[in-house]
Amino acid sequence: MKLKKKQKQFVFYLIESSTIKRFLLLDMLTGTGLYYLFKLYSSNVLIGMVASIVGVEGIRKARFVIKNITTR
Repeated sequence: MKLKKKQKQFVFYLIESSTIKRFLLLDMLTGTGLYYLFKLYSSNVLIGMVASIVGVEGIRKARFVIKNITTR
């Protein structure tokens, strides 16, 4: 009795260039800009970090809400 060999699967993920551009623009540039803006304003690294995270997430949520409203 022969055992069946398992077939190996190859998973290929395709990432569009627009997704990479959106990531770089939104997360890297906007996050860094907000971080330095709030860090300079408050002279506190922790406030700069929190403002950067909250700002980027707020922009993402706002884009999602606006996209859902306009597609109705």
